[in-house]
Amino acid sequence: MKKLLVGLGGTLMVLVALPLFAAFEAHVVNVSATIENALFVHPQSLKFGTVFPQEHLESSFFISHSQSFSTEDQTRVGTVEYVIKQKPKPRAEFLASAGKEAARDWCHLNSPTDPNDPADPYYTNCYPTMCSALSKHPDNNPSTGPNANNDTGLPAFHDPETEFASGKIVKFNSNGNTIKNDPGDTWTVDLAVPCFKGQCAQDWASFVHGLNPNAGDPEQYQLPAGLEHQTFGCDLWVEVTSIH
Repeated sequence: MKKLLVGLGGTLMVLVALPLFAAFEAHVVNVSATIENALFVHPQSLKFGTVFPQEHLESSFFISHSQSFSTEDQTRVGTVEYVIKQKPKPRAEFLASAGKEAARDWCHLNSPTDPNDPADPYYTNCYPTMCSALSKHPDNNPSTGPNANNDTGLPAFHDPETEFASGKIVKFNSNGNTIKNDPGDTWTVDLAVPCFKGQCAQDWASFVHGLNPNAGDPEQYQLPAGLEHQTFGCDLWVEVTSIH
């Protein structure tokens, strides 16, 4: 019996001592980073006011590197690639109550039960959309870019869920200097105003295909007649796809 107790005591001493040796030495790696946006977009809103069917109106906005990206000592990366997407626009009251991300997601993931009814609950939160009627045309200026085709536009009358414009801005070239760089893009946004079903002019199909020969059936871009006199909206999202 005495030998058995001594043996157990020795075993317990070893088990208790092991954690002490395991924690005897420790090292800490401190990790920190400052996260900044890569792009600057101006202005932040475009307003066309009161428009009429088959009008063709232009506005524009400018994209460049952010202030942090543009500083002289920032030489690690020099190119930003991006896409311009179009999504349904939430109303101001809904943005304030639900928050920006939640409101924008809700308008994008839902749709009106009766698109022809301005009292449909969807329209309480979100504007009737005019996204498919907005074109995006790049400046395509060869003197400010490595070539004239580093940006790809998108004509009006398209599928806003699957078709996007894209661009690239270049701070410095592969040699580290600013010769033939492309530090900013000016995008022209055309609003090709749709007509309301049952009220379209005879040349509606020519109007659509004249702006976009690949638009498909022109009738799909006609607006529900019940939405006449309503305010329409669309959010253009400039999303960074690559930094290098």
